[in-house]
Amino acid sequence: MNRFRWTTWALLVAALLALSACKDDASVNLGGANGADEPPASTVDEETGGDTPDTPDESETPDAGGDDAEPPPLPDPDGQGAPGPAEGEQRAGVSYDVTLTGFDGETIAFTVHEPATLVGGETYPLLLFGHGFGAQRIPALGRDTPLSDQPGASIVGPPQAYLQVGYGEISIDQRGFGQSTGSVRVLDPEIEGRYLVQIVDWAEANLDWLAYRDDNLVLGARGGSYGGGYQLLLNNVDPRKRLDAIIPQITWYDLNYSLNVGNVPKSGYATALTGLSGTGGSFLDEQFVNALLEGLATGTIGDAAQQEFTYHSNRYFCENVQQPDREVAPDSPPPVDALFLQGSFDVLFNMNEGLANYQCMEDAGGDVRLYTYPVGHVLPSGGSILLTPPDIREAGLFQCGSLDEFTLSMNWFDAKLKQDPQAIAYVENLPEHCLVTDGTGRGVVVDEIAVGGTPTPAFEMLVPQGALALPTGVATTIYTAQEQGEVVAGIPTANITVEPPVLGDPDGDAIIFVALARGRAGQPGNLEIIDDQVRPVRGLGTFEIELHGIAERLDAGDEIQVIVSGTSLPQYPLEFSRDLANATVRVSGEIELPLLGVLPEAP
Repeated sequence: MNRFRWTTWALLVAALLALSACKDDASVNLGGANGADEPPASTVDEETGGDTPDTPDESETPDAGGDDAEPPPLPDPDGQGAPGPAEGEQRAGVSYDVTLTGFDGETIAFTVHEPATLVGGETYPLLLFGHGFGAQRIPALGRDTPLSDQPGASIVGPPQAYLQVGYGEISIDQRGFGQSTGSVRVLDPEIEGRYLVQIVDWAEANLDWLAYRDDNLVLGARGGSYGGGYQLLLNNVDPRKRLDAIIPQITWYDLNYSLNVGNVPKSGYATALTGLSGTGGSFLDEQFVNALLEGLATGTIGDAAQQEFTYHSNRYFCENVQQPDREVAPDSPPPVDALFLQGSFDVLFNMNEGLANYQCMEDAGGDVRLYTYPVGHVLPSGGSILLTPPDIREAGLFQCGSLDEFTLSMNWFDAKLKQDPQAIAYVENLPEHCLVTDGTGRGVVVDEIAVGGTPTPAFEMLVPQGALALPTGVATTIYTAQEQGEVVAGIPTANITVEPPVLGDPDGDAIIFVALARGRAGQPGNLEIIDDQVRPVRGLGTFEIELHGIAERLDAGDEIQVIVSGTSLPQYPLEFSRDLANATVRVSGEIELPLLGVLPEAP
């Protein structure tokens, strides 16, 4: 896949930040076991440190009583909600800001965007919007922001397109961002989880135009990255189980896997997160800052920190992860219709996390789909293309085949919330999965995302260790495409043995980075790491692991090579083995590739 670097994403986020400144008041296994890479009974390596802030007792925390607990009564109206028109009358919708006081005394800020027109006696479904990390809500002044019907706009948040077709929306400043106070707890079930429930409770108590079905609020949610994580959290902790449809984009399944896969801290993003906090770009809670700084300084993240990361993740609930003394129980998620959109080039929240979320929510009983598109959390490692907003749709950055993010989102909500017959037919005809195979949105449709697949020849190599090891690594060919248009798409698996040479320390440490690269026919030496996906492995021994998901269409004669190195840039700066006894390690193993043969282009 051509490695485009999308500054479009940065432009969209920058536009949101500028606007927000104008406020008017097959079973997927995500990693290894503790300390290494042996697959655990559930899915991921775990560890986070530091003290947690004071939390309420069990009776006051969301879902503390389990699935059968009676939800507390809704609050009384507080006068901040604007009443709808009387029956027989109508008025133009307005937007206004609301602030609540959380259980811990902090301010919870959000904006109510009413539908474009309110007709007395009619009711309207409600959407929630949550922003990405470091961003803010769409304030009242942003109600009519243009380009809200462009692919990708659902991640940034302009609501106009949804308001015009009869949705209301609440745009939320997550804790620690915008006008919401308190430290950023990274969607803590005990804190941000309570805030989210409080917001929806307020909406029910104060907005008289909300739609209900079977005595339950008709509710959807949208957003990407951090704005995808809040949707999964609310679904897990809301005692009334009010979410009907969600569209989490480029988000995580297990933060410990995201930031510490293979027990190697993802130092590129750890540096960015702690740097933002240190410069006032966010107010990341000290517990998380300390955990990430520990990883940067020592190359390891402590057990307590890893457990905390998982607690702030869908995995905690999906796999009923038992952690003593938690206030929120790991009850299985309730069913919700979920459309997951994941970035193929995303090196923070990759395809594996999208598949794990998909499998969990499908098991919960909802109508669930998973598609990928070319955008995501990327780090610069190649050329760039600069797109202005009108170019986004043509460039295909937010689509797979003809399935663009905005059209998918609108039809998903129309089908699930409005029960619109045309949208229902559209959704019923959607494929289960669409995976992009290049940076312009071309892709393939598959019924199932393959994990593992075709065995490839064994490989063996010596890999230098330590700070001076070159990130270029050692490469060997494991597959050559025989036909034009062959597709490799899914999650490769690997059985890898890492051992010291004769003079090394068998009880020591090692860190290697494993990537799959495409060598184009007739271009010797020109290797492109497929989708920029690099999988670290820590320790000595034999590891059965899943590599990061990829999707690529090959030309006849193209090679897939495995590259193994002792360092990796730009994702893992300063991460390398500090064990001087093992200056070189012998790496051997076999990889199974999800080879699908020649497939047609996604329509």
